[in-house]
Amino acid sequence: MICSILMLGGVSYKAHAERPDAPLAHQIEKTVQGQKGLFAVYAARVGARPEVCLNCDHLINAASTIKLFVLDAAYKAFASGTLHPTDLIRVHNHFHSLVGKGTFALDQKEDSYDSLYAQQGKEVPVSELLRVMIQYSSNLATNLMIEKLGVFPIRDVVKEQALDGIVFGRMIEDFDADAQNIRNRVSARGLGEFLQKLDQGQIVGKEASQSMITIMLGQKFNDIIPPGLPAGTPVAHKTGWVHGVKNDAAIITLPDGSHYILVVLTSGLPDEAAGVKILNVISHEVYDYFSHSATH
Repeated sequence: MICSILMLGGVSYKAHAERPDAPLAHQIEKTVQGQKGLFAVYAARVGARPEVCLNCDHLINAASTIKLFVLDAAYKAFASGTLHPTDLIRVHNHFHSLVGKGTFALDQKEDSYDSLYAQQGKEVPVSELLRVMIQYSSNLATNLMIEKLGVFPIRDVVKEQALDGIVFGRMIEDFDADAQNIRNRVSARGLGEFLQKLDQGQIVGKEASQSMITIMLGQKFNDIIPPGLPAGTPVAHKTGWVHGVKNDAAIITLPDGSHYILVVLTSGLPDEAAGVKILNVISHEVYDYFSHSATH
């Protein structure tokens, strides 16, 4: 048995492989074996079948990965001419629930981008709202964009693009809708296949796809997939987290210029920090496998 030792956050982990050409799926299964909580993993070269599809059809709390589909719907609207990146939206924090006549406001303490709250009453370009929605995971920017685009049109885009394993339900913190089981859910395969299409220029169009990837390359939350990669590795990704959940979905560039997709989703993590360290290890194992197989 071959074991490499990986140091992450001052803790050593063993990246197991029974032989140099051991299937990656077997390797990942060993890594998560005995861990508390559910781990779902999709890993594939772009344009190829997945090498790993562990629990990859489980629908899991999307957390902020669902924001990718708000971005997608915005670019679809750009293409149709119903929205333009320079259009201005007035910032506010009161939204209508999808169900009934109730309204709600986002809890700023639960958001990851305070600056937008300070701009209430001011007009902000759509392009800036999309940027902070993805790169800073702004909940307020997300709900402003969902309000502009509409929940049902976003669902229609997901359906039109045949994005199976993606359930777009509602705005962020629409707890009345949540109480009626209207939720945002994704599967690792669903996110993986979306990123496959995105990297191949098949989401809205080649130019739109590349523009979305460029925004994702500026992601500011980099604690899940990036720590398992060599420094400086280009990663276009979107993270998401809520209690017991740590998610990341990425397009990663190898030294030879080729790309692979890695999606890691979790639920029921009793210790989120420990769960993230396992995801760091998975990221390292997948990168190591694809980078070595690219040279053989």
